[in-house]
Amino acid sequence: MFIRAARHEDVPDIAHICATGWRDATADIVADENVEATVETRFETSRLEREVRRADDMHGWVVAVEDGRVVAAGGGGLTGTKSGEVFALHVRPDARGSGAGTALLRTITAQHVVGGAREQWASCLDGDEETLAFYRARGFDVTGRTRHDALPTESLQLVREI
Repeated sequence: MFIRAARHEDVPDIAHICATGWRDATADIVADENVEATVETRFETSRLEREVRRADDMHGWVVAVEDGRVVAAGGGGLTGTKSGEVFALHVRPDARGSGAGTALLRTITAQHVVGGAREQWASCLDGDEETLAFYRARGFDVTGRTRHDALPTESLQLVREI
């Protein structure tokens, strides 16, 4: 497996991986119609194409590729002079536990550190125990809760020093 910057041709895989991951993360937490509205907005291919095209060394999408197939996608960016954020991180269901998510997080973290960040933020839905466990195992702590911007639920705000 190797990690690289996302390319235009990766956009359909990124959209599929993120939509599937989002649906899995929200199962039993929010109603399906709210989930689909978020999928259509955040993981719509023309939006992802713009984001991939605008990427630079500190912001953008990265993918994990194994046997010629994109198995995970993630994106982040600098959000302040000393902070970065993981905006999305999803792994194909059949590749979970393979280390792809951890490898993507390491790459996004390296981008943040090179950009001057000393702390890294992420979030997950309150009730998404799998994602919360992933981030906690990598040193993130819950610092608060906020209303999710597109769903009738709360998000947990996570942070760690990097």
